[in-house]
Amino acid sequence: MSVARLIAELESRSILLSLDGDQIRYRSPKQALTDSDRDALRARRVEIMDYLTARHAARSLRAARPVAGPIEPSVAQEMWRAFAGGVEEGKPVALNIGMVGRFVAAPEAVIAAIRQVIGRYDALRTRFEAQDGTLRAFLNPAEAFEVELQDLRGLGMDAAQQAAEKDAQQFCALLNRIEGSWLTRAKVLALPEGKCLAAISSAHMIADAGTRNILLEEIHDILETGAPRAPSPVHYNEYSLAEREVLAGQQGAQLIEHWRRWYHDQPTMPAPSDGTPLTWGNGIRIVKNFTIPPRVADGVRALAETLKVTSFLIYLTIFSVAIARWANMERFPIRILGDKRISLELTNTVGLMFCADAIEVYVPSKADFESIMRGILAEYDAALGLRIPSLHFWAPHCVRPGIEVPNYPNKIPAVFNYYSMGTARERAERRTAPDTGAALCWPPDIVTLTQTWPRRSSPLFLHVMDYGHEVQVSLHFFQGAVSPADQDSFTAMLFQVFADVVPA
Repeated sequence: MSVARLIAELESRSILLSLDGDQIRYRSPKQALTDSDRDALRARRVEIMDYLTARHAARSLRAARPVAGPIEPSVAQEMWRAFAGGVEEGKPVALNIGMVGRFVAAPEAVIAAIRQVIGRYDALRTRFEAQDGTLRAFLNPAEAFEVELQDLRGLGMDAAQQAAEKDAQQFCALLNRIEGSWLTRAKVLALPEGKCLAAISSAHMIADAGTRNILLEEIHDILETGAPRAPSPVHYNEYSLAEREVLAGQQGAQLIEHWRRWYHDQPTMPAPSDGTPLTWGNGIRIVKNFTIPPRVADGVRALAETLKVTSFLIYLTIFSVAIARWANMERFPIRILGDKRISLELTNTVGLMFCADAIEVYVPSKADFESIMRGILAEYDAALGLRIPSLHFWAPHCVRPGIEVPNYPNKIPAVFNYYSMGTARERAERRTAPDTGAALCWPPDIVTLTQTWPRRSSPLFLHVMDYGHEVQVSLHFFQGAVSPADQDSFTAMLFQVFADVVPA
């Protein structure tokens, strides 16, 4: 049992541990702590002290108050540039956050609303320059932001919509260079019948999926009520300066050191057919895209409701069980993408607020699905309690690029990303749309793409994009570690676990 599971199990019985200097203290109901518990605490004293020290440090990070000051790149942005920048930037695809919305308003009003939103957030007007090996940030003036306009009102509605959707997709795929003059661009396409399609594209360096939802909702608010309904948020630079201040201090060092030790202790997973170490690398990446039909997605949601958890956890557990069976390993690490908007005041913070939490997964061969899921939940909750604002691209770099050499191996074999796609408004609209997924087959038809990636990729990467009415999935393999035969066997295993857990 991991220390995280041990402490979670004690806390479930109201046995609360804390540190007092170099002593472990506990509070509990009378006689709740058994002799077996005491033996476990004594046997793992050093591990427990490290865990409690790191948890205390993480609390200070979560409690950090916004700091006013000159604009600076965040630690996450420094890491993103190391991952996505350089001479190969934009290959094979531009890493943008595309934001496309439909509005019933004149194009001039939509342009004005977009400009108001851009002016509201410094994060979207930030540009970067590398000076003497150091990344610097600068702020573009709001009045310099331009919005393109294309008039399609001379076409019929169907033709105009088709042309606008194609143009918006192409527009959002254009490269916004990290060291370009603007990392955000916008375009409005005027349609017949008083409608518009708006496309905003920001480099991932300055935005994330949460940013997309915030901006589209605010544009709707401005057009409908004259002003954003959301309260004034904590600005990204204020948040990142506070984050940097904690990480540069003693508690930040304690948290970083905990995660370096955690990473060092993780096993390296071998590929099942030839024993190739599943470490990250650049080269060929195979992408398998497919759709989970509504009847299967509904089964996942129903199971989540029965077990009183989220769909996120069901998909994560299915992925974990598939990996364990495929690799014939019971313990291994996974990296899970997350969102740092964890408090009410951060709800509407615009910027690069995504992060990654690493957990150790335990999948006993004879355990049932719920037991495995509860164990994963305990590990994930513990990781959130020890959260470090890392992208985990070069573990154990964590949040301090430079503390290890850039090519330090990353042996976390799998990445999981679940996202509930769209704003509340968009999801409500989808629920009223006709069901077109009844005829979709399961297991699904798969569309396979081959890409050459100049930046390091994880051996296994599962993206689950839940649109409400259907779920789009993208399964990635780094072919330098996972052979075509192993790709096929993993894909088959994933669908087998789905069949075991959620019969179609």
